Amino acid sequence: MTKAELIERIARSRSLPPDTTKKDIEKIVTLAFEEIASYFARAKVTRSQSPKFAFPHFGTFVKKRRSARNGVNPRTLEPMQIDAFYTLDFRTSSELRDALNQGRIEPEAATRRGRRRGAVADVGAAESGLGDAEVTTPAAFAVDADTVEERLPAAPLQRVRQATGPNRVRSA
Repeated sequence: MTKAELIERIARSRSLPPDTTKKDIEKIVTLAFEEIASYFARAKVTRSQSPKFAFPHFGTFVKKRRSARNGVNPRTLEPMQIDAFYTLDFRTSSELRDALNQGRIEPEAATRRGRRRGAVADVGAAESGLGDAEVTTPAAFAVDADTVEERLPAAPLQRVRQATGPNRVRSA
């Protein structure tokens, strides 16, 4: 949704007085977001307290400081230093989370757990109500994780991690 779409939806709301114009709504929306942005820009993060903006039934924005850390350039695979910076963290309210997941159907735990290595679930049988049918792969197609790791080259990021060693210091 864009700012213009938000203004349009607010203008169509029946709970507003009939003399409210889109220009008035645009001014209000702009002022509200500018005020929130200026609050987070000037607020200080301390060890005991972080600036928060809570909107009931929607969620909470929290200003956080991400410390400096070592990273890897994904194109060149060279180690690089990532500077410390401030960011906003958003946590949805339980009401919004419930509304988002209202139509979501959770698969049964039995179809996700309890499979043995190399087994494939028959999705069509599970959906048609025929039970938890399990089809095993033929021996020619059975894959052992140890042999796969020996045959395939290491991923680029793993090569960098191996080069830097296991005693890397990770910062939070």
